[in-house]
Amino acid sequence: MKERFTILYVGENNSYLPIIESYSKELFKSSDSSQALDLFHEKKPDIIIYANDDNLGFCKKIKAEAPNTPMIYIGQKDAQKLYEAIEAKIDKYLLLPMDEQLLKTTLEQFISNLFMQKAKEYNTFMLHQYKNAIDSSNIVSKTDINGIITYVNDEFCKISGYSKEELIGKNHNIVRHPDVPKAHFKRFWDTILAKKIWKGTVKNRAKDGSTFYVNTTVIPILDWHGEIVEFVAIRYDVTASVKLQEKLQKKEKELELLNKELEKRVEEKTKQLRQLNLTLENRVKNEVAKNREKDRMMFQQARLASLGEMLGNIAHQWRQPLMELGILFYKIKKLSCDEEVNRLYERGSKILEKMSQTISDFQNFFSPTKQKESFSVVENIQNTYSIMEGTLKKNGIKVSMRFTKEPEVYGYKNEFSQVILNILSNAKDVLVERGVEDKEIAIVVKDCPNFVRVEIEDSGGGIDEEIMEKIFEPYFTTKHGKKGTGLGLYMSKMIIEQSMGGELKVKNGKKGAKFIIKLKKGQEDEM
Repeated sequence: MKERFTILYVGENNSYLPIIESYSKELFKSSDSSQALDLFHEKKPDIIIYANDDNLGFCKKIKAEAPNTPMIYIGQKDAQKLYEAIEAKIDKYLLLPMDEQLLKTTLEQFISNLFMQKAKEYNTFMLHQYKNAIDSSNIVSKTDINGIITYVNDEFCKISGYSKEELIGKNHNIVRHPDVPKAHFKRFWDTILAKKIWKGTVKNRAKDGSTFYVNTTVIPILDWHGEIVEFVAIRYDVTASVKLQEKLQKKEKELELLNKELEKRVEEKTKQLRQLNLTLENRVKNEVAKNREKDRMMFQQARLASLGEMLGNIAHQWRQPLMELGILFYKIKKLSCDEEVNRLYERGSKILEKMSQTISDFQNFFSPTKQKESFSVVENIQNTYSIMEGTLKKNGIKVSMRFTKEPEVYGYKNEFSQVILNILSNAKDVLVERGVEDKEIAIVVKDCPNFVRVEIEDSGGGIDEEIMEKIFEPYFTTKHGKKGTGLGLYMSKMIIEQSMGGELKVKNGKKGAKFIIKLKKGQEDEM
């Protein structure tokens, strides 16, 4: 569809009007310069065509008031008139007798330029809103290639305690915490100077000497030639979460020391009582083991609670911009009758709805189930897969699911989701780290007479037989240096076997590791 604009025609010769009208959204006509000036002030046309053979005072007035309004002058070949047109800064001088094709070409050129100008203004307007949305919910800064700060938003000033005047022109090291090793910053600079995005949690120091933590993403900005011109950093405050985690780690160490002391005392007591009661030693060891498991469970639950709180904060920050985008899409739809705009509106609304639902899924995922309930295994696995779908596709991992029925089991719905997510996450890590060419994860759900069997097999080559029996032990991990805690599979086994009365085991299949889960169908049924 050709874009059209409003045109003001000033002149007595109406022979050009059919051509001009075919290019206009709305055409205003006047044979008198004074009346035309009033029309210009009232209608504010996009293009002016002046065809009166008098002096060019009208054109000079218009150009003085609106220098960016394109203007065409149609007149006789006259050196004086041409000089006056140049002096009046008229955009195009068309000579009589009129070449209709030249008039059409000129109008098309003006309309194309106006369209590009309007599009640029619209894009600038939209980008300004996006920038405001990011600035209002995130901590943002920009630096040049040498790390000198060129821009900070109000949130950055608020958390750091510095004013914009104190930050602009300074090296970003002004908020660097002295506890952070130099090797950390070397890896950081190696990454972004290689034109790659860097992500991580950074410990900073504010102006008053206090410490704050920010989850940071640094993005290199490239020019047309692919060279870095600046860096943009987007952060959000995670100080409360990090400090809570530090408290939990401190508590864990205290519990470990307490357990060691308790073990020592129990050992001394058992030596004294061994002669009296040989079974007492086994009873004490069992109680100590139970206490350890309780402590580990409490620690893991506290970490999940902290993560749930953080996700709640993120959801709160994102829902407002999503709602505003929805309103903006609706306004755009109302302002246009174009079917393409309506189609894009429907598509955008569905994307916003999916983003909102994803936020809800994450919040519900980390909300522990209080009571056992009956739930569909297939639906649960599909919902859990949707949380990881983006990450799996990004890493080129194909996931297939095969089932004939959708059986229900009785247990803790969200905890079962955590088990599935942990197994899928481990499979993803193995496939990526080992550089497997055909990355696949196959999920099979079988409806057996008294139980439901779930098989999850990857194509990662399997588990070393030497560690096969250890993978369900607490604190056993193969992810040293990659934030592995060794609690994922241990907690998964506790959930399936102790909380839900099922069975979780692993073996090597044809292509890789195969995890097998068995769950009771009904509340009273046994496998």
